Amino acid sequence: MIKLYIATILLTLALSSPAQLKKFTVEVPVPPSFKISDSIQSFTLMNRSMTPEFSNIFDDSLQVAFYRKNFDTNYIIIDSLVADTTLKVLGDLLYDSYRYDIVIPVDRNLYRTESYLKTPDPLDWETVNSICETYQTDALIVLENIATRVVTNYTRTKELIDFTYYNIHLASMDFYYRAHWRVYDPKVRQVVVDILVNQDTLYWDNYDYSLVEVFRGLPSVKEAAIETGIKTALDFSQIIAPSWIPATRYYYLTKNQSIDLSVQLAAEGKWNEALENWLPYAYLGSNVNQSKIMLNIALAYEMTGDLNSAIEWAKKSMQTFYREVTNHYLKELLKRQLAAKK
Repeated sequence: MIKLYIATILLTLALSSPAQLKKFTVEVPVPPSFKISDSIQSFTLMNRSMTPEFSNIFDDSLQVAFYRKNFDTNYIIIDSLVADTTLKVLGDLLYDSYRYDIVIPVDRNLYRTESYLKTPDPLDWETVNSICETYQTDALIVLENIATRVVTNYTRTKELIDFTYYNIHLASMDFYYRAHWRVYDPKVRQVVVDILVNQDTLYWDNYDYSLVEVFRGLPSVKEAAIETGIKTALDFSQIIAPSWIPATRYYYLTKNQSIDLSVQLAAEGKWNEALENWLPYAYLGSNVNQSKIMLNIALAYEMTGDLNSAIEWAKKSMQTFYREVTNHYLKELLKRQLAAKK
């Protein structure tokens, strides 16, 4: 199920508490760089990067090869495990964004004969339709190409300590990646995203008096390559899917059981019901009390994904009775609205 907004109550919503202003933590969405059509709610993920040059390189063998070159290399890694990890992690990230349902088939590799240096032409629409129909998804994401470059460096120098020179060993690894992604929408027969991402992404270094300890403090080349694949997936997920960050939100208790029933409903995740219960009380009582209910209503609208209504009611609360907490909340909502428009 697609969730527009998810809230996590961290504090007990105790109606008997004497304090009226309460706070809790929610996760608010950060919009993606590219807006995917709302008609796309699910994806099949396939890997088309595999060429005959790819293999699952043994960790120890790869590490020894770098040691034999004195750990001073500029090397391209085309590893099948890195490519597969990238696809799997992307699936997890897209699903965890609460925006998409994801299918990653067991037979997810679309093998090709071209060199990894070349990105293949887009898939034909008969193939795209067949894949989406088979796995009952709205669209298809394909990792068309991926390669990882690592630059390693090892140096030895001397350091003067208490009139004695000691050997100092220094080692570093810089990882870069190039990944080409396409998103195919069979309904409109369009490649809605076609992007080549080049990133200098991850860096490790270490130094020590002991050569053994220097490399013990670094990940292996294979481990670092896999972490680069994870970062590759993270970067692309932020292009097409919202991410979530924690934020503090506030609400008011009125000590009126009928009104505060909404708090219990909200604690159970029933924000629509909480909103319906609060709305009739918005204009009852003093301005001070009205402004509290209006702030609660603004919060409920935000929790149900209606950002414009949340802003409208936060403004109403401010106009009815000014509070700094409401002013701060309104600014947060306006920032979210601006980010969504961008």
